[in-house]
Amino acid sequence: MGYFLLHHLTDITLSILVDTMNTAQLESITSAAMTLSERERAKLAHDLVASLDGPADISVAEAWDAEICRRINDIEAGKTELLDSDEAIARARDRIRS
Repeated sequence: MGYFLLHHLTDITLSILVDTMNTAQLESITSAAMTLSERERAKLAHDLVASLDGPADISVAEAWDAEICRRINDIEAGKTELLDSDEAIARARDRIRS
């Protein structure tokens, strides 16, 4: 019940915020953003999309860092066979067919 109420209140709050930002304000923000360099717009777009996902889960980032390090160590130790993209795709297609 508490989650439902919180979710409902969040929806109402977002509706109020969206209603208070009229089309002219949104267009003004968009126009200002369009004056940024391509790199700055890309950073802004990334930040806006990331904000929709909520806070980052540090444990997931740490797990990926550990996995990346493990894979690099395997490559450097010669434990991993590296393939070019054509060979990797061909092998994947063969596995799908069989």
